[in-house]
Amino acid sequence: MNTAEKCSQLADQIRKILERGITLGDDVIHFIDSTFSNPSIEELQAILQDDSNCEKDSLLELLFFPDETMQLELEELLEDLQLNRHDEDKVLDAFCGEAMPVPMRLPEGRGSFSLSMPHEVAPGFIARLHISKHLDVHLREAIDRYAAKNDGIGFKVKIRNSRFSPGPKKIRFLCDFFAKLDPQSHDFETCLDFALALLDELEKDQDLYPALMAKKRFYLRSLQKAKKLETQLQKSNLETMLSQGKRVILVDRADARKKMLIIDRISRAVFGKTEYFEDLHPDGENIELRSDQDIQDIIKSLS
Repeated sequence: MNTAEKCSQLADQIRKILERGITLGDDVIHFIDSTFSNPSIEELQAILQDDSNCEKDSLLELLFFPDETMQLELEELLEDLQLNRHDEDKVLDAFCGEAMPVPMRLPEGRGSFSLSMPHEVAPGFIARLHISKHLDVHLREAIDRYAAKNDGIGFKVKIRNSRFSPGPKKIRFLCDFFAKLDPQSHDFETCLDFALALLDELEKDQDLYPALMAKKRFYLRSLQKAKKLETQLQKSNLETMLSQGKRVILVDRADARKKMLIIDRISRAVFGKTEYFEDLHPDGENIELRSDQDIQDIIKSLS
């Protein structure tokens, strides 16, 4: 199959999916209701035809934002076709050959309407499919080997949508991640989301164990700062502290504790260890953490 045929095949598959319609998700419905005051179907259609409405373009982008359900249907085809960045324009041209009404369904019996994708929206829609981004062959093999097929397709979509720049160390980490964490475990997807976010933060292709430990220290210090702020607020109110030029950083302590546990889960599974380190207690004293119990004690004291 030549490149033109591959691009046409992908464009046809996208059109087939869209012909079945789009059920608007919670985020889209929230935007519609909060921006346009819970419009009826007729009012919503009027908004979409009103070129003077400054929110129209944002609404169109949201309505035609490819969701994960659509990407799940396309993943295996994208993996087979292996298109490159230069092919995206060819797919776009094949996709935009003729106007196609797309059924738009609102939830909870609020009705439906048909809407053709505007030509100016199509490039963004195609770009968000990331059709030219391909998983490393070793990573694909690890996912296929250790994850159930349906789950594996979903994991591939997550990685396709991630923004990190791949490198040998990052890919090796992800291969080990799938091999050593059970993809069927209840917290696997949470750990994967955290891992992908961490990889996105790393500018270089660096060793992941030190990066995980640095992140762990960051969350521990965040907890300590939160405890220190709580102590200060018992003596002075927030307005006074701000007027004195003091920096006030609010910390989601529950989230920080959760992230530290995720780091330990990943680190122990992938590297067979986690790190204990010295850090500052909120009162300024150095404390030394040498065991799991020490970490649990300090986290508990900062709760």
